[in-house]
Amino acid sequence: MSDASLGLRHRIINAAMRTVYFGRVRVLDLSQESNSSPTRHPRLIIASHRNGAIDGHQVLAAFPRAQFLVSIQLLHHWFLRLFIAGIPVVRPKDVDRYGLDPASVASPVDAGLTHLRRGGDLGIFPEASSEWGHRPQPYKSGAARIMCTLIDEGTEVEVIPVGLFYSTPDRFRSRAEVVRGPAVTLPSRNGRDRREWEAAIASAMESALDAVSVNCPDEATFARIETEALERARRTPGRGASYAQAFLDLQRAGNATSGKDDAGAQTGAGRCADSDGAENSRPTSANTGSPPRTYPLIRALGFALMWLFAPVLVAAGFAGSRADGRNTVTFFRLLAGFAAVMVWVPALIVAAVFWPAVIGAGVLSGIIGWLLLGMRRIRL
Repeated sequence: MSDASLGLRHRIINAAMRTVYFGRVRVLDLSQESNSSPTRHPRLIIASHRNGAIDGHQVLAAFPRAQFLVSIQLLHHWFLRLFIAGIPVVRPKDVDRYGLDPASVASPVDAGLTHLRRGGDLGIFPEASSEWGHRPQPYKSGAARIMCTLIDEGTEVEVIPVGLFYSTPDRFRSRAEVVRGPAVTLPSRNGRDRREWEAAIASAMESALDAVSVNCPDEATFARIETEALERARRTPGRGASYAQAFLDLQRAGNATSGKDDAGAQTGAGRCADSDGAENSRPTSANTGSPPRTYPLIRALGFALMWLFAPVLVAAGFAGSRADGRNTVTFFRLLAGFAAVMVWVPALIVAAVFWPAVIGAGVLSGIIGWLLLGMRRIRL
């Protein structure tokens, strides 16, 4: 079993990888709780799942010592274990794939229970797999089962909902933010049978997670809010600029408007139907918004200034082009980029002995290019 907190080596590597790719990952704390509380309970962190395996890196920005339930396929290769760690989760198909003894494999729920009983923070993605969409995928019941068991045995655990936000998940130096919501108030059992109580706890968790996550009614609304939130973050001066806060504000306003529209649907039915009597739900300029500005020339200049690290960028770009979905592009890029760094950086260190001025100028130019790509006014 893993230690009660993530190891220092993995914390450092994960922090370096997410910072190089996204820049500083902002943590927006909506919990309004004091961090000086004398009582420290283990925490079950339930997070939205938006951008593949990289989501764990973002949660660690807010909870640096948290462990995760991790698919054993991500821990099976030595290279992946260099920067991925956690409590292995073995699915039935993994038993056959890796020739494991079924009797030696603990269920994800049992593994999570053991970790929390030992006082550690546990991260779980209730959706089980990521997808870049306008709303969460169906939530699984594992987190609710864990909490029912812990409450029954008298173990105190906080449940913290965490929303993950990416302005453009598949672009280098885009905005990535973490939203920490208030601890979830879980319903007591009150004589209910286990299944009914578990459903009530699951419902409370889902509502809390939806409140701090991307949860739009349709793709058109999601696209519009994405664009408007990015422009708000670009216009907001100083460190107060938050893409996640802007997105949540717009999402809440949109949901409130949608509720009013639903209430008047009966009286306005005639205005919402086309000549065939079908509902007119085609996207219009009013509900889709325009694509966000990308500033291609400035971004091209930023990449050009990073000429010294071209092999790393090329390797990452090629790997990203082979990703099977928008939500896995960043992970593929980080895999290839990390491998290229292991080869290229030692080569640069050797080259610096012979051409210190050239390598020094290249490093300085690369830093300037990286900073240029992260300028608030143009950042994606």
